[in-house]
Amino acid sequence: MSASQFLSSVLDRALVEVQHARIPVFTFALYHDHESGAVSVCVDTEEQSNKTVQAINRYNIKHFMKAVENRDLKGAVLWQANIGRSLSLGDFALVNAARTELGDVEPDDQFYLNMVQCLVASHERVAALSPHPERVVFACSGPKAEIAYVWALPPAA
Repeated sequence: MSASQFLSSVLDRALVEVQHARIPVFTFALYHDHESGAVSVCVDTEEQSNKTVQAINRYNIKHFMKAVENRDLKGAVLWQANIGRSLSLGDFALVNAARTELGDVEPDDQFYLNMVQCLVASHERVAALSPHPERVVFACSGPKAEIAYVWALPPAA
């Protein structure tokens, strides 16, 4: 099985799971777990993302203010507020949907390109699972990061 076929299979199964669970998609990530050698999908809702962002901001402000109090601008920059959405996959509403071991599939540069391409090919199917498709954000892992590529839907033609 090619990497593209493998990834398409994971996406197909995950989309069925998301549809069955009636999760209103806000962020949709195709995730390669580098440590365990598996691929899965993580999906977040706007409500869950907002909760996570608020928790991050409550935590960060304490450290930000302490750094400012200490006149430590290098430290302050490490504790800035999250002004967007959560990309913390472990905090998503649905984690590890359709989780599948890589088996013989090799996670090389082409594999990560295939991840992005397969998810791009699924734009319409993912968008159909969102109450606000224009606000959906897509994410994929990269060779060195849980989340390396992040994008929104292209404008309608």
